[in-house]
Amino acid sequence: MEMVKANFIKIINWITNRRNLIFLVTCLIIHAVYAGIFFFMDIHFLTVLNIVSCCFYFFYLFIKQDTSEKSMVATYFEILLFSVLSELALGPNYGFFLYIIGMSATVFYLLPSYVNKRFLYQLIGIAVVLTLEGIVTLMGVQIAGIQDMAEAHQPAIFLANVGITASIVLAAAFFYSKEREVLWESLNYNMNHDSLTNLYNRRFLESVMRRVPKYEQGEFVISMLDIDFFKRVNDTYGHEVGDAVLVEVASCLDKIAGKDNLAVRWGGEEFIIYFPNMELEQAYSVVENLRKQIENTVIRTGGGEIQITITGGVAEGHPGSNYEKVIKSADEKLYMGKQQGRNRVIV
Repeated sequence: MEMVKANFIKIINWITNRRNLIFLVTCLIIHAVYAGIFFFMDIHFLTVLNIVSCCFYFFYLFIKQDTSEKSMVATYFEILLFSVLSELALGPNYGFFLYIIGMSATVFYLLPSYVNKRFLYQLIGIAVVLTLEGIVTLMGVQIAGIQDMAEAHQPAIFLANVGITASIVLAAAFFYSKEREVLWESLNYNMNHDSLTNLYNRRFLESVMRRVPKYEQGEFVISMLDIDFFKRVNDTYGHEVGDAVLVEVASCLDKIAGKDNLAVRWGGEEFIIYFPNMELEQAYSVVENLRKQIENTVIRTGGGEIQITITGGVAEGHPGSNYEKVIKSADEKLYMGKQQGRNRVIV
């Protein structure tokens, strides 16, 4: 399930990063198809109009090779002009005005950086539709001699325009909403995770501890851990190697914590493992195994091989305990471990 979700996010990101290119190609194909249709219907004005539109998209795609948001603004006004001329040629029953309405919605997906200008383009689109329909429907202004040639195909053209517009708007709305969901998940992840180690951060642990009502809280254990002589690693090998050490230790913590417990980067070279609903002796055994695992781990860097150790303190919390006091107790025991020579876990 996680793999399916990850692949889906990749697809969303791929489309999002190429949204303008995909839209330009889609418009080019639609105009090319319409140019062919109107050519066989022997309607020269609309054939030429669609060929000109094809040239517009060909220019942006292959000559200028511009798929920026500026090209989307130009595309927006090209669609407005095309819709106006098509509506004047065929009248309101063929649905070409729908492209203006569709683009008024789609600009929110195509122009994410334009913010308030998108509302301006919407207002322009609405004004154009209202003015156009007033001219064509109320005043009866149309290009003469074209309607009769296309009358037999009116239902098909209208349905095609409805289908194309609806598909573009639905696709834009879908990907816009999914893009926002992915962005929100990313922001939420970054708020609750450490950017270097990808462990949960201090903020998340504190929010978890505060959310658990005291009357629902069972026995729990907090273990505070510290990398021994970490400053010496940074001073000797540099911060890049220091970061590699932090990542390696975090990986060990994450594996040993599993799904039932919480591995947290508390700050700097300090880490915490939160064991909900676990007894002290069992938690101590887990942390001691972690200490031995890290002691036997060789970290290979550009500066050579490094072996490190950790010191830990383990404190137990009871129903109704103040979690901050439990963390402080674990920290005090960690300090005792340092005083006793480091590379040990104190209960």
